[in-house]
Amino acid sequence: MAPVQNEDELKLAPLALVTSHFVAASYLIYKVGRSLYKSHKNLSPSQDTRLRVAQRTKLTTTFGTLAVLGLVFAVNSTYKYLKLSYDVWASERGIGVPDSPFSTSRWAGTNVTSTTQLHLRQWLSDTPIYLDALEILTEKSRRLWWGQQLDLATISWTTLLAIEGRRRNIPHLWAYALLAHLVSLSFAQNLFYVALISIPSPLPSRKRTLLSRFFPPKPNNWLPNYPVIISCLVLNYAVSMWLPYAAGTSSFPAAASLGKLLSLAPLALNVVAPQSWGSVHRTPHSSYRVITIIFQFISAASAFLHAKNTLTGLFYNLPEPNRHRHSIKIPFDVEKRSRWERSTTSIEKVLGSINDHPAVTAAGKDVLLSALSLGLWAAVRAVDVGNILRSAMPLYKSNQEIPVDGRERPALPEPEVQAEKQSSEHPNGTSMTLRRSGRRTRGKTESIDGSNGSIHLDDFQTPKRRSRPRKAKGSLEASPEVDPSLDADNAAYKPTVTEKEELELGDVVPDDDFDWESASLAWALTVLGGLGMGSAAVFGGTCISR
Repeated sequence: MAPVQNEDELKLAPLALVTSHFVAASYLIYKVGRSLYKSHKNLSPSQDTRLRVAQRTKLTTTFGTLAVLGLVFAVNSTYKYLKLSYDVWASERGIGVPDSPFSTSRWAGTNVTSTTQLHLRQWLSDTPIYLDALEILTEKSRRLWWGQQLDLATISWTTLLAIEGRRRNIPHLWAYALLAHLVSLSFAQNLFYVALISIPSPLPSRKRTLLSRFFPPKPNNWLPNYPVIISCLVLNYAVSMWLPYAAGTSSFPAAASLGKLLSLAPLALNVVAPQSWGSVHRTPHSSYRVITIIFQFISAASAFLHAKNTLTGLFYNLPEPNRHRHSIKIPFDVEKRSRWERSTTSIEKVLGSINDHPAVTAAGKDVLLSALSLGLWAAVRAVDVGNILRSAMPLYKSNQEIPVDGRERPALPEPEVQAEKQSSEHPNGTSMTLRRSGRRTRGKTESIDGSNGSIHLDDFQTPKRRSRPRKAKGSLEASPEVDPSLDADNAAYKPTVTEKEELELGDVVPDDDFDWESASLAWALTVLGGLGMGSAAVFGGTCISR
Protein backbone atom coordinates (compact mmCIF):
# COMPACT_ATOMS: atom_id res chain seq x y z
CA MET A 1 0.00 0.00 0.00
CA ALA A 2 1.39 3.35 -1.01
CA PRO A 3 1.84 5.83 1.83
CA VAL A 4 -0.61 8.70 2.15
CA GLN A 5 0.66 12.26 2.27
CA ASN A 6 1.33 13.79 5.64
CA GLU A 7 -1.03 16.45 6.94
CA ASP A 8 1.74 19.04 6.65
CA GLU A 9 2.00 18.42 2.89
CA LEU A 10 -1.70 18.89 2.21
CA LYS A 11 -2.97 21.95 0.37
CA LEU A 12 -5.94 23.89 1.62
CA ALA A 13 -6.57 25.79 -1.64
CA PRO A 14 -8.26 22.88 -3.53
CA LEU A 15 -10.62 22.18 -0.64
CA ALA A 16 -11.40 25.89 -0.30
CA LEU A 17 -12.05 26.10 -4.07
CA VAL A 18 -14.55 23.24 -4.01
CA THR A 19 -16.28 24.65 -0.93
CA SER A 20 -16.53 28.12 -2.45
CA HIS A 21 -17.97 26.59 -5.62
CA PHE A 22 -20.95 25.11 -3.80
CA VAL A 23 -21.38 28.18 -1.60
CA ALA A 24 -21.30 30.56 -4.58
CA ALA A 25 -23.76 28.45 -6.57
CA SER A 26 -26.19 28.35 -3.63
CA TYR A 27 -25.89 32.11 -3.09
CA LEU A 28 -26.47 32.92 -6.77
CA ILE A 29 -29.53 30.67 -6.88
CA TYR A 30 -30.88 32.52 -3.85
CA LYS A 31 -30.24 35.92 -5.44
CA VAL A 32 -31.91 34.94 -8.71
CA GLY A 33 -34.89 33.38 -6.96
CA ARG A 34 -35.36 36.44 -4.76
CA SER A 35 -35.22 38.82 -7.74
CA LEU A 36 -37.75 36.71 -9.65
CA TYR A 37 -40.11 36.79 -6.68
CA LYS A 38 -39.83 40.59 -6.37
CA SER A 39 -40.34 41.06 -10.12
CA HIS A 40 -43.47 38.95 -9.96
CA LYS A 41 -44.85 41.00 -7.08
CA ASN A 42 -44.13 44.31 -8.82
CA LEU A 43 -45.98 43.59 -12.05
CA SER A 44 -48.02 46.46 -13.44
CA PRO A 45 -51.84 46.25 -13.25
CA SER A 46 -52.05 45.78 -17.02
CA GLN A 47 -50.16 42.48 -16.66
CA ASP A 48 -52.45 41.18 -13.90
CA THR A 49 -55.45 40.30 -16.02
CA ARG A 50 -56.95 36.88 -15.49
CA LEU A 51 -55.85 35.55 -18.88
CA ARG A 52 -52.29 36.78 -18.57
CA VAL A 53 -51.92 35.51 -15.02
CA ALA A 54 -53.06 32.02 -16.06
CA GLN A 55 -50.82 31.99 -19.11
CA ARG A 56 -47.82 33.31 -17.20
CA THR A 57 -48.32 30.73 -14.45
CA LYS A 58 -48.33 27.93 -17.00
CA LEU A 59 -45.18 29.17 -18.73
CA THR A 60 -43.36 29.82 -15.46
CA THR A 61 -44.21 26.33 -14.25
CA THR A 62 -42.97 24.79 -17.51
CA PHE A 63 -39.59 26.53 -17.61
CA GLY A 64 -39.21 26.28 -13.84
CA THR A 65 -39.64 22.52 -14.08
CA LEU A 66 -37.02 22.35 -16.82
CA ALA A 67 -34.68 24.41 -14.63
CA VAL A 68 -35.15 21.99 -11.73
CA LEU A 69 -34.55 19.08 -14.10
CA GLY A 70 -31.30 20.68 -15.25
CA LEU A 71 -30.24 21.15 -11.63
CA VAL A 72 -30.99 17.49 -10.85
CA PHE A 73 -28.99 16.31 -13.87
CA ALA A 74 -26.06 18.53 -12.89
CA VAL A 75 -26.00 17.39 -9.25
CA ASN A 76 -26.34 13.72 -10.17
CA SER A 77 -23.60 13.86 -12.82
CA THR A 78 -21.29 15.82 -10.52
CA TYR A 79 -21.69 13.26 -7.75
CA LYS A 80 -20.93 10.38 -10.13
CA TYR A 81 -17.88 12.17 -11.52
CA LEU A 82 -16.49 12.98 -8.07
CA LYS A 83 -17.08 9.44 -6.85
CA LEU A 84 -15.36 7.95 -9.89
CA SER A 85 -12.43 10.35 -9.55
CA TYR A 86 -11.96 9.44 -5.90
CA ASP A 87 -12.22 5.70 -6.62
CA VAL A 88 -9.52 5.95 -9.29
CA TRP A 89 -7.27 7.97 -6.99
CA ALA A 90 -7.78 5.53 -4.11
CA SER A 91 -7.19 2.44 -6.24
CA GLU A 92 -3.89 3.85 -7.56
CA ARG A 93 -2.68 4.22 -3.96
CA GLY A 94 -4.17 1.05 -2.57
CA ILE A 95 -6.57 2.89 -0.26
CA GLY A 96 -9.86 1.31 0.69
CA VAL A 97 -13.06 3.05 -0.34
CA PRO A 98 -16.09 3.00 1.99
CA ASP A 99 -19.45 1.92 0.65
CA SER A 100 -20.95 5.30 1.42
CA PRO A 101 -19.43 8.69 2.27
CA PHE A 102 -21.80 8.85 5.26
CA SER A 103 -20.84 5.46 6.69
CA THR A 104 -18.03 6.79 8.91
CA SER A 105 -18.09 9.06 11.90
CA ARG A 106 -14.86 10.82 10.92
CA TRP A 107 -13.56 11.28 7.37
CA ALA A 108 -9.84 11.46 8.14
CA GLY A 109 -9.56 10.51 11.78
CA THR A 110 -6.76 8.43 13.19
CA ASN A 111 -9.01 6.11 15.15
CA VAL A 112 -10.84 4.87 12.02
CA THR A 113 -9.52 1.97 9.97
CA SER A 114 -8.05 2.71 6.54
CA THR A 115 -10.80 0.75 4.80
CA THR A 116 -13.55 3.10 5.94
CA GLN A 117 -12.08 6.59 6.03
CA LEU A 118 -12.19 9.22 3.30
CA HIS A 119 -9.03 11.15 2.48
CA LEU A 120 -10.69 14.14 0.88
CA ARG A 121 -7.90 16.62 1.45
CA GLN A 122 -5.31 14.24 0.05
CA TRP A 123 -7.48 13.47 -2.98
CA LEU A 124 -8.18 17.14 -3.78
CA SER A 125 -4.51 18.01 -3.29
CA ASP A 126 -3.45 15.39 -5.85
CA THR A 127 -6.32 15.69 -8.35
CA PRO A 128 -7.27 18.85 -10.27
CA ILE A 129 -10.89 17.83 -10.63
CA TYR A 130 -11.97 20.85 -12.70
CA LEU A 131 -9.18 20.55 -15.25
CA ASP A 132 -9.64 16.78 -15.41
CA ALA A 133 -13.30 17.16 -16.35
CA LEU A 134 -12.51 19.67 -19.11
CA GLU A 135 -9.62 17.59 -20.40
CA ILE A 136 -11.80 14.47 -20.57
CA LEU A 137 -14.24 16.41 -22.77
CA THR A 138 -11.56 17.72 -25.13
CA GLU A 139 -9.03 14.90 -25.44
CA LYS A 140 -11.23 12.80 -27.76
CA SER A 141 -12.96 14.17 -30.84
CA ARG A 142 -16.15 12.22 -30.20
CA ARG A 143 -16.41 13.70 -26.69
CA LEU A 144 -15.52 17.16 -27.93
CA TRP A 145 -18.60 16.93 -30.16
CA TRP A 146 -20.73 17.31 -27.02
CA GLY A 147 -18.50 19.60 -25.01
CA GLN A 148 -17.83 22.16 -27.72
CA GLN A 149 -21.56 22.62 -28.35
CA LEU A 150 -21.91 23.80 -24.76
CA ASP A 151 -19.06 26.30 -25.17
CA LEU A 152 -20.50 27.73 -28.40
CA ALA A 153 -24.02 27.94 -26.96
CA THR A 154 -22.68 29.69 -23.85
CA ILE A 155 -21.17 32.44 -26.04
CA SER A 156 -24.48 33.00 -27.79
CA TRP A 157 -26.42 32.98 -24.54
CA THR A 158 -24.09 35.46 -22.83
CA THR A 159 -24.66 37.81 -25.78
CA LEU A 160 -28.41 37.49 -25.18
CA LEU A 161 -27.84 38.47 -21.54
CA ALA A 162 -25.78 41.48 -22.60
CA ILE A 163 -28.42 42.75 -25.06
CA GLU A 164 -31.87 41.66 -23.91
CA GLY A 165 -31.03 41.55 -20.20
CA ARG A 166 -29.63 45.08 -20.16
CA ARG A 167 -32.48 46.36 -22.32
CA ARG A 168 -34.99 45.25 -19.68
CA ASN A 169 -32.78 46.22 -16.71
CA ILE A 170 -33.01 42.69 -15.36
CA PRO A 171 -31.06 42.54 -12.08
CA HIS A 172 -28.18 40.17 -11.34
CA LEU A 173 -27.25 39.33 -14.93
CA TRP A 174 -23.86 38.17 -13.66
CA ALA A 175 -25.62 35.55 -11.57
CA TYR A 176 -27.25 33.98 -14.63
CA ALA A 177 -23.93 34.03 -16.49
CA LEU A 178 -21.98 32.41 -13.64
CA LEU A 179 -24.63 29.77 -12.97
CA ALA A 180 -24.05 28.44 -16.47
CA HIS A 181 -20.46 27.64 -15.44
CA LEU A 182 -21.07 26.68 -11.82
CA VAL A 183 -24.16 24.49 -12.36
CA SER A 184 -25.23 23.96 -15.98
CA LEU A 185 -26.23 25.94 -19.05
CA SER A 186 -29.76 24.51 -19.21
CA PHE A 187 -30.40 25.45 -15.59
CA ALA A 188 -29.28 29.06 -16.07
CA GLN A 189 -31.11 29.42 -19.39
CA ASN A 190 -34.45 28.24 -18.05
CA LEU A 191 -34.14 30.58 -15.07
CA PHE A 192 -33.57 33.46 -17.48
CA TYR A 193 -36.60 32.42 -19.53
CA VAL A 194 -38.64 32.67 -16.34
CA ALA A 195 -37.17 36.14 -15.77
CA LEU A 196 -38.15 37.28 -19.28
CA ILE A 197 -41.69 36.01 -18.70
CA SER A 198 -41.89 37.65 -15.27
CA ILE A 199 -40.54 40.97 -16.56
CA PRO A 200 -42.61 41.74 -19.68
CA SER A 201 -41.51 45.38 -19.81
CA PRO A 202 -38.24 47.10 -18.82
CA LEU A 203 -37.76 47.69 -15.12
CA PRO A 204 -36.88 51.16 -13.79
CA SER A 205 -33.21 52.04 -13.60
CA ARG A 206 -31.54 50.65 -10.51
CA LYS A 207 -29.68 52.62 -7.88
CA ARG A 208 -26.02 53.43 -8.27
CA THR A 209 -23.68 50.82 -6.82
CA LEU A 210 -20.04 50.80 -5.77
CA LEU A 211 -19.02 49.53 -9.20
CA SER A 212 -20.66 52.52 -10.89
CA ARG A 213 -18.16 54.85 -9.14
CA PHE A 214 -15.34 53.32 -11.14
CA PHE A 215 -17.31 52.60 -14.33
CA PRO A 216 -20.04 55.19 -15.00
CA PRO A 217 -23.30 53.55 -16.12
CA LYS A 218 -24.20 53.80 -19.77
CA PRO A 219 -27.37 55.57 -20.94
CA ASN A 220 -30.42 53.68 -22.10
CA ASN A 221 -30.32 52.16 -25.58
CA TRP A 222 -26.50 52.16 -25.51
CA LEU A 223 -24.95 49.26 -27.38
CA PRO A 224 -21.28 48.57 -28.15
CA ASN A 225 -20.39 48.90 -31.80
CA TYR A 226 -20.41 45.56 -33.52
CA PRO A 227 -16.64 45.63 -34.38
CA VAL A 228 -15.93 45.75 -30.63
CA ILE A 229 -18.19 42.80 -29.81
CA ILE A 230 -17.04 40.78 -32.81
CA SER A 231 -13.39 41.31 -31.81
CA CYS A 232 -14.11 39.71 -28.42
CA LEU A 233 -16.00 36.89 -30.12
CA VAL A 234 -13.12 36.20 -32.49
CA LEU A 235 -10.77 35.76 -29.52
CA ASN A 236 -13.28 33.43 -27.88
CA TYR A 237 -13.63 31.23 -30.95
CA ALA A 238 -9.85 31.18 -31.41
CA VAL A 239 -9.46 29.78 -27.89
CA SER A 240 -12.19 27.20 -28.60
CA MET A 241 -10.21 25.99 -31.60
CA TRP A 242 -6.98 25.93 -29.58
CA LEU A 243 -8.44 24.00 -26.62
CA PRO A 244 -8.42 20.49 -28.19
CA TYR A 245 -4.79 20.87 -29.26
CA ALA A 246 -3.80 22.04 -25.78
CA ALA A 247 -5.31 18.97 -24.08
CA GLY A 248 -2.63 16.94 -22.33
CA THR A 249 -0.07 19.75 -22.42
CA SER A 250 1.12 22.27 -19.87
CA SER A 251 -0.79 25.06 -21.66
CA PHE A 252 -4.20 23.47 -21.12
CA PRO A 253 -4.94 25.22 -17.76
CA ALA A 254 -4.28 28.61 -19.35
CA ALA A 255 -6.43 27.79 -22.39
CA ALA A 256 -9.33 26.54 -20.26
CA SER A 257 -9.23 29.55 -17.93
CA LEU A 258 -8.99 32.01 -20.82
CA GLY A 259 -11.95 30.39 -22.56
CA LYS A 260 -14.13 30.73 -19.46
CA LEU A 261 -13.21 34.39 -18.99
CA LEU A 262 -13.70 35.33 -22.65
CA SER A 263 -17.18 33.78 -22.65
CA LEU A 264 -18.19 36.57 -20.24
CA ALA A 265 -16.76 39.31 -22.48
CA PRO A 266 -20.08 40.43 -24.09
CA LEU A 267 -21.55 40.99 -20.64
CA ALA A 268 -18.42 42.72 -19.33
CA LEU A 269 -18.39 45.22 -22.19
CA ASN A 270 -21.59 46.79 -20.86
CA VAL A 271 -19.74 47.73 -17.69
CA VAL A 272 -16.06 48.28 -18.42
CA ALA A 273 -16.15 49.54 -22.02
CA PRO A 274 -15.96 53.33 -22.47
CA GLN A 275 -19.10 54.96 -23.77
CA SER A 276 -17.23 56.04 -26.89
CA TRP A 277 -16.93 52.37 -27.91
CA GLY A 278 -20.65 52.21 -28.51
CA SER A 279 -23.59 54.19 -29.79
CA VAL A 280 -26.76 55.47 -28.17
CA HIS A 281 -29.65 54.48 -30.39
CA ARG A 282 -32.69 56.68 -30.61
CA THR A 283 -35.04 53.74 -30.06
CA PRO A 284 -34.47 50.07 -29.28
CA HIS A 285 -35.69 49.25 -32.78
CA SER A 286 -32.92 51.27 -34.39
CA SER A 287 -30.34 48.84 -32.97
CA TYR A 288 -31.85 45.82 -34.74
CA ARG A 289 -29.42 45.96 -37.64
CA VAL A 290 -26.38 45.88 -35.32
CA ILE A 291 -27.91 43.04 -33.27
CA THR A 292 -28.60 41.05 -36.43
CA ILE A 293 -24.99 41.41 -37.61
CA ILE A 294 -23.70 40.20 -34.24
CA PHE A 295 -25.85 37.08 -34.12
CA GLN A 296 -25.18 36.32 -37.79
CA PHE A 297 -21.47 36.23 -37.00
CA ILE A 298 -22.08 34.01 -33.95
CA SER A 299 -24.20 31.65 -36.01
CA ALA A 300 -21.69 31.40 -38.86
CA ALA A 301 -18.72 30.83 -36.52
CA SER A 302 -20.61 28.24 -34.46
CA ALA A 303 -21.74 26.35 -37.58
CA PHE A 304 -18.18 26.31 -38.93
CA LEU A 305 -16.64 24.98 -35.72
CA HIS A 306 -19.42 22.42 -35.28
CA ALA A 307 -19.02 21.17 -38.86
CA LYS A 308 -15.26 20.92 -38.43
CA ASN A 309 -15.60 18.99 -35.18
CA THR A 310 -18.29 16.71 -36.65
CA LEU A 311 -16.15 15.76 -39.65
CA THR A 312 -13.12 15.25 -37.41
CA GLY A 313 -15.09 13.06 -35.03
CA LEU A 314 -16.51 10.92 -37.82
CA PHE A 315 -13.12 10.55 -39.52
CA TYR A 316 -11.22 9.49 -36.39
CA ASN A 317 -13.92 7.03 -35.38
CA LEU A 318 -14.24 5.22 -38.71
CA PRO A 319 -13.46 1.50 -38.25
CA GLU A 320 -11.08 -0.24 -40.60
CA PRO A 321 -12.64 -1.74 -43.76
CA ASN A 322 -12.97 -5.49 -43.54
CA ARG A 323 -13.68 -8.37 -45.92
CA HIS A 324 -14.33 -12.02 -45.26
CA ARG A 325 -13.65 -15.05 -47.46
CA HIS A 326 -17.27 -15.27 -48.69
CA SER A 327 -17.40 -11.67 -49.94
CA ILE A 328 -17.12 -12.76 -53.57
CA LYS A 329 -20.48 -14.57 -53.33
CA ILE A 330 -22.41 -11.59 -51.90
CA PRO A 331 -24.79 -10.28 -54.64
CA PHE A 332 -24.19 -6.55 -54.04
CA ASP A 333 -21.33 -4.09 -53.98
CA VAL A 334 -19.10 -4.90 -51.03
CA GLU A 335 -17.29 -1.55 -51.17
CA LYS A 336 -20.51 0.47 -50.80
CA ARG A 337 -21.74 -1.84 -48.08
CA SER A 338 -18.48 -1.47 -46.21
CA ARG A 339 -18.55 2.34 -46.45
CA TRP A 340 -22.13 2.44 -45.19
CA GLU A 341 -21.38 0.14 -42.27
CA ARG A 342 -18.27 2.11 -41.35
CA SER A 343 -20.17 5.42 -41.49
CA THR A 344 -23.01 4.20 -39.30
CA THR A 345 -20.53 2.76 -36.83
CA SER A 346 -18.70 6.09 -36.66
CA ILE A 347 -21.95 7.97 -36.02
CA GLU A 348 -22.84 5.49 -33.29
CA LYS A 349 -19.49 6.06 -31.62
CA VAL A 350 -19.85 9.85 -31.66
CA LEU A 351 -23.41 9.83 -30.31
CA GLY A 352 -22.71 6.96 -27.93
CA SER A 353 -19.79 8.78 -26.33
CA ILE A 354 -22.34 10.41 -24.04
CA ASN A 355 -21.98 7.27 -21.91
CA ASP A 356 -18.16 7.24 -21.90
CA HIS A 357 -17.72 9.17 -18.66
CA PRO A 358 -19.89 11.05 -16.14
CA ALA A 359 -18.36 14.35 -17.33
CA VAL A 360 -19.42 13.59 -20.92
CA THR A 361 -22.84 12.47 -19.71
CA ALA A 362 -23.30 15.77 -17.90
CA ALA A 363 -22.37 17.72 -21.05
CA GLY A 364 -24.61 15.60 -23.26
CA LYS A 365 -27.67 15.90 -21.03
CA ASP A 366 -27.05 19.63 -20.75
CA VAL A 367 -26.97 19.96 -24.55
CA LEU A 368 -30.17 17.95 -25.03
CA LEU A 369 -32.09 19.80 -22.32
CA SER A 370 -30.90 23.19 -23.59
CA ALA A 371 -32.03 22.27 -27.11
CA LEU A 372 -35.45 21.23 -25.81
CA SER A 373 -35.84 24.47 -23.86
CA LEU A 374 -34.67 26.49 -26.86
CA GLY A 375 -37.41 25.15 -29.10
CA LEU A 376 -40.06 25.66 -26.43
CA TRP A 377 -38.91 29.25 -25.94
CA ALA A 378 -39.16 29.92 -29.68
CA ALA A 379 -42.72 28.57 -29.62
CA VAL A 380 -43.73 30.51 -26.51
CA ARG A 381 -42.18 33.77 -27.68
CA ALA A 382 -43.63 33.17 -31.18
CA VAL A 383 -40.35 34.27 -32.73
CA ASP A 384 -40.87 35.08 -36.39
CA VAL A 385 -39.43 32.46 -38.73
CA GLY A 386 -37.95 35.16 -40.94
CA ASN A 387 -36.13 36.68 -37.95
CA ILE A 388 -34.75 33.25 -36.98
CA LEU A 389 -33.45 32.62 -40.51
CA ARG A 390 -32.09 36.15 -40.77
CA SER A 391 -30.11 35.68 -37.54
CA ALA A 392 -28.87 32.24 -38.63
CA MET A 393 -27.86 33.01 -42.23
CA PRO A 394 -25.85 36.13 -43.09
CA LEU A 395 -26.96 36.06 -46.75
CA TYR A 396 -30.63 35.34 -46.07
CA LYS A 397 -33.08 37.76 -47.66
CA SER A 398 -36.83 37.90 -47.16
CA ASN A 399 -39.70 40.24 -47.86
CA GLN A 400 -39.24 41.72 -44.38
CA GLU A 401 -36.11 43.81 -44.53
CA ILE A 402 -34.90 46.01 -41.67
CA PRO A 403 -34.58 49.61 -42.92
CA VAL A 404 -32.12 52.15 -41.62
CA ASP A 405 -34.35 53.27 -38.76
CA GLY A 406 -34.72 49.70 -37.57
CA ARG A 407 -38.50 49.33 -37.90
CA GLU A 408 -39.62 46.46 -40.05
CA ARG A 409 -42.01 47.15 -42.88
CA PRO A 410 -43.31 43.81 -44.15
CA ALA A 411 -44.06 43.60 -47.83
CA LEU A 412 -47.79 43.47 -48.51
CA PRO A 413 -49.27 40.52 -50.41
CA GLU A 414 -50.78 41.18 -53.80
CA PRO A 415 -54.43 41.61 -52.63
CA GLU A 416 -53.32 44.07 -49.95
CA VAL A 417 -51.29 46.03 -52.50
CA GLN A 418 -54.34 46.39 -54.69
CA ALA A 419 -56.38 47.52 -51.71
CA GLU A 420 -53.77 50.11 -50.81
CA LYS A 421 -53.83 51.44 -54.37
CA GLN A 422 -57.62 51.72 -54.31
CA SER A 423 -57.66 53.46 -50.94
CA SER A 424 -55.15 56.05 -52.14
CA GLU A 425 -57.40 57.27 -54.95
CA HIS A 426 -59.01 60.69 -54.78
CA PRO A 427 -62.39 60.79 -52.97
CA ASN A 428 -64.02 62.13 -56.12
CA GLY A 429 -63.01 59.02 -58.04
CA THR A 430 -65.16 56.08 -58.83
CA SER A 431 -64.61 54.10 -55.66
CA MET A 432 -62.89 54.27 -52.28
CA THR A 433 -62.09 51.25 -50.12
CA LEU A 434 -61.72 51.53 -46.37
CA ARG A 435 -60.26 48.72 -44.28
CA ARG A 436 -60.96 48.69 -40.58
CA SER A 437 -59.17 46.82 -37.85
CA GLY A 438 -61.00 44.14 -36.00
CA ARG A 439 -61.69 40.43 -36.20
CA ARG A 440 -62.53 38.95 -39.58
CA THR A 441 -66.03 37.67 -40.21
CA ARG A 442 -66.91 35.33 -43.00
CA GLY A 443 -69.53 36.10 -45.57
CA LYS A 444 -70.29 39.63 -44.35
CA THR A 445 -70.21 42.48 -46.85
CA GLU A 446 -71.63 45.92 -46.43
CA SER A 447 -71.84 48.71 -48.99
CA ILE A 448 -72.91 52.30 -48.75
CA ASP A 449 -73.85 53.84 -52.05
CA GLY A 450 -73.36 57.59 -52.41
CA SER A 451 -73.52 60.23 -54.99
CA ASN A 452 -69.76 60.51 -55.40
CA GLY A 453 -69.01 56.77 -55.38
CA SER A 454 -69.36 53.67 -53.25
CA ILE A 455 -67.68 52.66 -50.00
CA HIS A 456 -67.21 48.90 -49.43
CA LEU A 457 -66.66 47.49 -45.96
CA ASP A 458 -65.73 43.91 -46.74
CA ASP A 459 -64.51 41.06 -44.58
CA PHE A 460 -64.16 43.13 -41.42
CA GLN A 461 -66.30 43.75 -38.40
CA THR A 462 -65.73 47.02 -36.58
CA PRO A 463 -65.34 46.95 -32.81
CA LYS A 464 -68.24 48.13 -30.68
CA ARG A 465 -68.15 51.66 -29.33
CA ARG A 466 -69.28 52.70 -25.91
CA SER A 467 -70.66 56.00 -27.13
CA ARG A 468 -74.38 56.71 -27.30
CA PRO A 469 -75.91 55.06 -30.41
CA ARG A 470 -77.33 57.27 -33.09
CA LYS A 471 -80.93 56.91 -34.22
CA ALA A 472 -81.30 55.54 -37.73
CA LYS A 473 -83.56 57.64 -39.94
CA GLY A 474 -84.35 55.98 -43.21
CA SER A 475 -81.59 54.60 -45.36
CA LEU A 476 -77.98 55.68 -45.13
CA GLU A 477 -76.84 57.62 -48.13
CA ALA A 478 -73.51 59.25 -48.63
CA SER A 479 -74.09 62.93 -49.08
CA PRO A 480 -72.29 66.14 -48.20
CA GLU A 481 -74.42 66.36 -45.06
CA VAL A 482 -73.05 63.07 -43.64
CA ASP A 483 -70.52 63.70 -40.92
CA PRO A 484 -67.18 62.23 -42.12
CA SER A 485 -66.01 61.72 -38.51
CA LEU A 486 -68.18 58.58 -38.33
CA ASP A 487 -65.58 56.55 -40.21
CA ALA A 488 -62.74 58.23 -38.35
CA ASP A 489 -64.26 57.26 -34.99
CA ASN A 490 -64.69 53.61 -35.97
CA ALA A 491 -61.29 53.27 -37.58
CA ALA A 492 -58.45 51.66 -35.64
CA TYR A 493 -56.21 53.91 -33.63
CA LYS A 494 -52.80 54.37 -35.23
CA PRO A 495 -50.12 56.04 -33.13
CA THR A 496 -47.89 58.61 -34.73
CA VAL A 497 -44.17 58.09 -35.33
CA THR A 498 -43.31 60.13 -32.25
CA GLU A 499 -45.67 58.09 -30.08
CA LYS A 500 -44.17 54.85 -31.41
CA GLU A 501 -40.67 56.00 -30.51
CA GLU A 502 -41.76 56.84 -26.98
CA LEU A 503 -43.32 53.43 -26.38
CA GLU A 504 -41.23 51.17 -24.19
CA LEU A 505 -40.10 47.86 -25.51
CA GLY A 506 -42.35 45.23 -23.97
CA ASP A 507 -43.58 41.67 -24.18
CA VAL A 508 -47.05 40.30 -24.71
CA VAL A 509 -47.78 36.82 -23.43
CA PRO A 510 -49.47 35.00 -26.35
CA ASP A 511 -53.13 34.33 -25.79
CA ASP A 512 -53.55 31.72 -28.52
CA ASP A 513 -51.65 28.55 -29.44
CA PHE A 514 -47.88 28.60 -29.51
CA ASP A 515 -45.90 28.90 -32.74
CA TRP A 516 -44.66 25.35 -33.24
CA GLU A 517 -43.31 26.25 -36.67
CA SER A 518 -40.67 28.40 -34.97
CA ALA A 519 -39.90 25.57 -32.55
CA SER A 520 -39.45 23.09 -35.41
CA LEU A 521 -37.11 25.48 -37.20
CA ALA A 522 -35.08 26.02 -34.02
CA TRP A 523 -34.67 22.27 -33.50
CA ALA A 524 -33.79 21.72 -37.17
CA LEU A 525 -31.06 24.38 -37.05
CA THR A 526 -29.74 22.84 -33.83
CA VAL A 527 -29.50 19.40 -35.45
CA LEU A 528 -27.81 20.75 -38.59
CA GLY A 529 -25.50 23.38 -37.12
CA GLY A 530 -25.21 22.44 -33.46
CA LEU A 531 -26.56 24.06 -30.32
CA GLY A 532 -24.45 27.19 -30.89
CA MET A 533 -26.04 27.94 -34.25
CA GLY A 534 -29.57 27.14 -33.03
CA SER A 535 -29.12 29.37 -30.00
CA ALA A 536 -27.79 32.26 -32.11
CA ALA A 537 -30.76 31.99 -34.49
CA VAL A 538 -33.42 31.95 -31.76
CA PHE A 539 -31.76 34.51 -29.50
CA GLY A 540 -31.14 36.86 -32.40
CA GLY A 541 -34.77 36.54 -33.44
CA THR A 542 -35.81 37.15 -29.83
CA CYS A 543 -33.87 40.42 -29.63
CA ILE A 544 -35.49 41.83 -32.79
CA SER A 545 -38.98 40.41 -32.32
CA ARG A 546 -40.42 43.42 -30.45
